[in-house]
Amino acid sequence: MKYLPLLPLLTRYPFLKLSSKIFSFDVAEELEKSPHAIEVAKKIVSHAIDGKIYKDRYIEEADFFCVGCNEPCYDCPEKGSFVSCDLCMKCFENCSYEYPENIYREWYKKAELSLLSYITSRMIVSALDDWVRMRYAVNESNYYAELMRNDIGLGRPKRRDGDVILRLIALDMGVKLKGWNVHVSTYVKASSRIRDERWRLVNRKLKDGFVETTKAEVIRIIEEMLRAKFFEKVPVIPSIQPAVKELSRKAAREAKKFNFDLGEVDLKCLPPCMKEILSELQRGMNVPHTARFALTSFLLNIGMDTEGIIALFKSAPDFDEEKTRYQVEHIAGERGKGSEYTSPSCDTMRTYQNCVWDCRVSHPLIYYKKCKSKRK
Repeated sequence: MKYLPLLPLLTRYPFLKLSSKIFSFDVAEELEKSPHAIEVAKKIVSHAIDGKIYKDRYIEEADFFCVGCNEPCYDCPEKGSFVSCDLCMKCFENCSYEYPENIYREWYKKAELSLLSYITSRMIVSALDDWVRMRYAVNESNYYAELMRNDIGLGRPKRRDGDVILRLIALDMGVKLKGWNVHVSTYVKASSRIRDERWRLVNRKLKDGFVETTKAEVIRIIEEMLRAKFFEKVPVIPSIQPAVKELSRKAAREAKKFNFDLGEVDLKCLPPCMKEILSELQRGMNVPHTARFALTSFLLNIGMDTEGIIALFKSAPDFDEEKTRYQVEHIAGERGKGSEYTSPSCDTMRTYQNCVWDCRVSHPLIYYKKCKSKRK
């Protein structure tokens, strides 16, 4: 049955480029036929705005049929191992595994709906503020990383096809593997966004261009790549505008939660995460973009002016006043859409490895407000 092995896989992981080999449809036309896909997409984005993950999705637990299959679908030396597969798709296209026709059609429809919901959610967040898209990117990459960890047996019994699934996802994402070691070019790109000494290249074994990594670390690398992918904007179609308007109102209400009067700026009340980022800047360290965004938005939220924030960045090794001014003014709402961004929540700070202490609060602004109240 054509592409049978991929249908359960694409239902669970609709972001895979492999889907374009199977499905070709006009999104607007399909949404008219499948309004449920818009509802699922709205729930995914709505949960992201709340800082949560929507898990009630199209999930297919069926095995990946190529594992242990001896059908001569295609003359390939891989024979279902996919260790050095080039994703030519011939084995999937010529699948001769016998399966009930009604279940095949059901799986095909599930995979199609999962893909449609994924595409729609990407379009919706592309039309919303950047902070919503950032939360969405963090939550969705976490969601799929957890699925992968479950598949290889981290957190529950391992699927017999878990390793093959992870290898196919890595190949689809462009992660070049040798065993479970990752090519240095991919490793450096992904690890540069992880604030953990263990991920520094100098602390890793490197042989023949590959960095020694575990399966769990391969998932962490894919998670970082997914986060960057999900943060990218995609074209938006007119038919999702009602969903965009509805969720824009919700996002505005969420942003207002932290627009309380914080009075004069008191840097002594900075939460530990912001103190650490500021300290690294002042020591001339190259702070990642996520940390710079967090610090900038936080300082703007507590009332610091643009010039003061730009001055703090001058000790950064890659300081460029023109670029820094543009970025700070954009976050302040003085450029672009004119909306000031709210600093990331503690969950988001932890996800990007920017959290350094358990402050027992849900947001850095809450820590700051409590500190100021005590000092009064």
